[in-house]
Amino acid sequence: MLSDSSVAVVYVHVPLPQYQTSTFRYVEKCKAFPPSIEHRNIIVFNGPTTDADRNFFAGLPNVEFLQRDNSGYDIGAFQYAARTVPADLMVFFGAAGYPRKAGWLERMVSAWQKHGNALYGSMGNTGDQRFNVYPHVRTTGFWLQPELLNEYPTQVTTPEQRYPFEHGPNCLTMWVHFKGLKTLIADWNTEYEWGQWNQIPNGFHQGDQSGLITGDRLTDPPYYG
Repeated sequence: MLSDSSVAVVYVHVPLPQYQTSTFRYVEKCKAFPPSIEHRNIIVFNGPTTDADRNFFAGLPNVEFLQRDNSGYDIGAFQYAARTVPADLMVFFGAAGYPRKAGWLERMVSAWQKHGNALYGSMGNTGDQRFNVYPHVRTTGFWLQPELLNEYPTQVTTPEQRYPFEHGPNCLTMWVHFKGLKTLIADWNTEYEWGQWNQIPNGFHQGDQSGLITGDRLTDPPYYG
């Protein structure tokens, strides 16, 4: 079993009723699927919270809380955690994200140990220029060294900046790619480089999606085009 206390898993919680189901699923999946590696659980509250909100996450090991406003939504929270929490590797889950099987964190760490400083994700989108969507690692479940995220030139503080960060021409993925670093999608066995993302058996919207390490609302049926 791998062990590395410098790994931090960040989950963004939005304390609004419409996110309760997603938050419940994230916590239940984390409890049901052991990550197989020690880590810190960082819960970022994007808005005012109560003791009940904090108690909901109390069953997670090594849990810590960050409090902020909701500026920049989930992306703003990711950047805030990367600036605030010291870690060698940081895994990010948006409000809808969750792990899908036991050993999920060990698999993420093993990919990082193999390839080093790079951008990693469970799901990739090869883009659609008709809608100005560029190839990108989907940000509901991704991981990288926090220093790399801190180097990204734009601080996301408004909702309008989120989509450019996620899939615009200078999105995080494109920016990492043009820095000469790898942008990798990992399933349970292999890491796939840029240009191979549509070749992942049972990957995102492929087959039964059993290759996915993480899921979110777009991995639930009915699938989105």
